[in-house]
Amino acid sequence: MRWNNVKEAYPDQWVIIEAIDARTEENERIIEQITVVDVFLNDNNGALRRYVELHKQHPERELYVVHTSRPKLDIKERRWTGVRSFR
Repeated sequence: MRWNNVKEAYPDQWVIIEAIDARTEENERIIEQITVVDVFLNDNNGALRRYVELHKQHPERELYVVHTSRPKLDIKERRWTGVRSFR
């Protein structure tokens, strides 16, 4: 799917999406193909909790929580330059 298809299929809802085909241009993720993983009607906290759960299970997946009222996906890429602790 493309972002416009997602917006039409799930109007005014929170969605968890997975980037299937994406690239970076000037620190912005350009996402060409999307899969909708989960949908939440007016429940951004539920969407964030589900995102955290999915990210723990599958950290290699490129997942995002977004609201379909956004005209376009505007996802900035930030490089991690810090040190992570071992757990």
